Amino acid sequence: MSDVESTDRYKALGIPYPDPKTMCKGRCEGTGYVPVKFGPDEPWRTLWMCAEAKHPTDDGWHFVVCPRCKGTRLEP
Repeated sequence: MSDVESTDRYKALGIPYPDPKTMCKGRCEGTGYVPVKFGPDEPWRTLWMCAEAKHPTDDGWHFVVCPRCKGTRLEP
């Protein structure tokens, strides 16, 4: 039998849990970053293209700064 350890996005990123009253209500859900894959929807397409130009990805995914909170993790 193998041991399985599960975690959540906050522990995985090493950041504290957000305060529900002040956290960003955007797609980052209080982490400040959003995982994106190339697609037609803006602003995600442009953010993905900029990230891909700087650091090409092998799997098609990039973590980009949340355009709503600008990475602060707080609701604007």
